[in-house]
Amino acid sequence: MSMSRFLALWTHPNFEPAQVSSADFEAVERELQSGLPSDYKDAMLEFGLPRPTLELLNAICDRELDLHPVSDFFDPEEIIDVTTDWRDLGLPEELVAFATDGMGNLFCFHSDPNESGLRPVFLWDHDTKAAHTVALSFSSWIEGFCHLASN
Repeated sequence: MSMSRFLALWTHPNFEPAQVSSADFEAVERELQSGLPSDYKDAMLEFGLPRPTLELLNAICDRELDLHPVSDFFDPEEIIDVTTDWRDLGLPEELVAFATDGMGNLFCFHSDPNESGLRPVFLWDHDTKAAHTVALSFSSWIEGFCHLASN
């Protein structure tokens, strides 16, 4: 699975991923009235919330790639708080934030209370208030970071 490779490449072994539970995600889905994508939930439940190191940012910068690094994955309480707070500041109601690039931009899923299958990952730019698709699914987004190591 891509997440195990992501952890091996872009996290420090001394900093274990924070564990989350199904109940945590159910609380998020209830509060935000949105189903979270299954590939995201499955990865987080199996591996926990990764804490990427600066090595990911360095790999992107060294290659001068037009790619936003993920710097932090939000825990379930943060998903609710960040999404709610940023909606007051321009985040569209149909987006749910699950991670950040460390520069104030948010990685998001489209909010859909009736859908828990695969969904695109969006990057919402806090300066322009625009969102654009960065991957067709959470799994493909994670895989993209893994490919950086082989380039």
